[in-house]
Amino acid sequence: MINRRDVITTGAAAAAVLSFNALAHDDKAPKAATPPSGIAAHQAVYDAAVECIRIGTVCLDHCVRSLSTGDKMMAECAGTVRAMLPVCTATRDLAMLDSKHFKAFAALCAKVCRDCEAACKKHASMHAECKACMESCARCAEACEKA
Repeated sequence: MINRRDVITTGAAAAAVLSFNALAHDDKAPKAATPPSGIAAHQAVYDAAVECIRIGTVCLDHCVRSLSTGDKMMAECAGTVRAMLPVCTATRDLAMLDSKHFKAFAALCAKVCRDCEAACKKHASMHAECKACMESCARCAEACEKA
C-alpha cells in the first residue's frame, strides 16, 4: 500500500531534481565565476609537484609501516619525505595562484626535492616506493630549477 507521506516526499524530491536540471541548462542562470589560474604559466612545476605529492604520500606510508616494525633504516627517508610534502603542496598552490612568491618557493622546492631524492636513492634498489619517490622528486626538482 502506498503511504501518503512517501508520495509527498518522492514528489518533492522529483520537483527539486527537475528544478535543478532546468537551472543547469538555463542560459540565463548565473554562472559561477572561474577564478584566475596561473597553472598554464607554471604547468610543468604544477604537474611535477602534484605527482611528487601523490608518490611521496605512498613512500611516506611505506616508511611509516617499516618504522612501525622497529626497522630504523627508513628514518631518514621518512624525514625527507615529510619535509618535501608540504613544500611541494605550497609550490603547487603558489603555481596555481601565479603568486609573486612562486619563484622563491620553486627554488626552495627544488632543494627539498633533491634532499628527498638523495635519501630515497639509498633504498631505491630495495623498495619500489622509494624508487618512484626518488624519480618523482628528481622530475620536480628539475622543473622547479627551470622555473
